[in-house]
Amino acid sequence: MGEPSEYARRCKAIDLLRRGARFAAAATAVGRGQAWLAKWWARYRREGRAGLRDRSRAPRRVWRRTAPRLVALVLRIRGELVAHRTRRTAFAGRGADAIRWELEQRGVRHPPSRRSIERILQRHGCTRREPRRHRGRGRPCPAPRAQAVGDVQQSDLVGPRHLRGPRGVTRFFAFHTLDYVSRAAATSYYADKSAEAWCAHFLRAWRELGIPLVSQLDNEFGVVGGNPYGFTFSQVVRLGLLLGVHWWFIPPGEPGRNPDIESFNGLWEARVLWRHRCPDLAVVRRTSARFLQYYHAKPHRKLRVATHGSRCPGDVLAAARSQLRALPRGFALDQYRDARGHLQLPLARGRISFVRRISGTGTIELPGGTYRVGRRLAGQYVVATLYTHRREIVVKLEGRVVKRFACPIREPLMAPLYPLPRGRC
Repeated sequence: MGEPSEYARRCKAIDLLRRGARFAAAATAVGRGQAWLAKWWARYRREGRAGLRDRSRAPRRVWRRTAPRLVALVLRIRGELVAHRTRRTAFAGRGADAIRWELEQRGVRHPPSRRSIERILQRHGCTRREPRRHRGRGRPCPAPRAQAVGDVQQSDLVGPRHLRGPRGVTRFFAFHTLDYVSRAAATSYYADKSAEAWCAHFLRAWRELGIPLVSQLDNEFGVVGGNPYGFTFSQVVRLGLLLGVHWWFIPPGEPGRNPDIESFNGLWEARVLWRHRCPDLAVVRRTSARFLQYYHAKPHRKLRVATHGSRCPGDVLAAARSQLRALPRGFALDQYRDARGHLQLPLARGRISFVRRISGTGTIELPGGTYRVGRRLAGQYVVATLYTHRREIVVKLEGRVVKRFACPIREPLMAPLYPLPRGRC
């Protein structure tokens, strides 16, 4: 026979005591101590045989349970966020972060943690399970380092988007730039995506966010330019080089290499275009300006007080304002226009980097043509950097030079208005 259950062992010990056995003998007979037997004897005398059963060890009172009035307030705020009833919640989300921030705005002294709010929403059926996204392990892709505000900015283009209003359909493009460290953003909206529009956007963004050391973006033709028979430099690239910006272009067809600005794009579309009625471009600009005010004043999930000094992008940017590179006083595009009004920026010394994956034939595609790196490196990501002052393309794999190519540049070069510091990217 197997080992007796605990309940059977307790019953046997109690029966021995009832028949007149001593405590020590009854405890020894069931293989337990006298203290154990005293506990169950006392419980038997109070409750009878039912007292010998196991009891739940769960606490009778959960001292840290959220108060019912606070639970009700969380659910009420969630309903208000869904309905967007107030001006402050016009651009708010409906998750735990938005609810906790709204609790703080209403003066709740000890709001529940983000995880506690998530549990409250789950218990009341106010959440939905997001599908898990499986990420491939692919080869490592180089990226610029960002240690301080202004080191790296990511930019992207959204569009074309269309607005339907009383005057018909309006077609426009959204230009967005995001500082990687502070998460502060700058936006512009134009009817086209020409080089003039890009230049105007970057000047606006750099006035608000500071001139970055590195500007990272995808291979939009209006920015990167290109010619299969040699490098040509767009007016946008010339503007950045003139102001000491290191251009960094991610691999073609891989927008996920710019994840932070892509996330901001989705947030802007969800909170501005899909939520508010915008019949024309002027309304889009006004609504987006209100959205940016909300975005900069609200805590960001990737900011920490211990690391950044604040959780609000606007505060982090303001604290670093004195250390950022500002546009030269009086700088304007009009001073670089020719007699016909066309923009003619000079070419300055600087760097333009292209992250590329080596093809199966051992080549990489750059705006200036096809360059053979070596079939043994097929599938690897490399950084091909054009140094305009050296008239040379240097291809690096994990920081090691693997190839050099001459790049003839036949026009004169000038010094940038802001020299790029060494070793910062």
